[in-house]
Amino acid sequence: MGRYTEIVRYMNENRELFNMESMTAEEVAREAAINGVPQDYIDFLTEVGCGSVLNSYFHFYGGLVEATEIFDHLMDGEEHEELEDVLLFGDNGSGDGIGFLTTDGWRIVEIWHDDNLSIQPREEKSFEEFVLKLFADRNE
Repeated sequence: MGRYTEIVRYMNENRELFNMESMTAEEVAREAAINGVPQDYIDFLTEVGCGSVLNSYFHFYGGLVEATEIFDHLMDGEEHEELEDVLLFGDNGSGDGIGFLTTDGWRIVEIWHDDNLSIQPREEKSFEEFVLKLFADRNE
């Protein structure tokens, strides 16, 4: 039984709410090779995959993406060195990226696109906690 078995079961029972794709072993291995990447994130990619969940409420990328790559068009020549330490695993569909602050124990953070790309810490202490809360909040 995997870490995300209940989420996979829920997704299978409610397919209309999800547009997810499995990831290949090679794709997951590429992410697992990143120094320090949390195991609960790798387990998610392996068991669940990537794509949009809960009618596009959230989108999980098919691998970690540098925040500067996603938000480059909003920087307007301004320095945002702190974004270089953020690897995004998804977004909320409203322009805010969510990912890991690699220089702070891989803490979960949001990048607010409408607040000068500020980094906002999330309350969840792990990726698994983030995923469980995401699904719980949308199912109530």
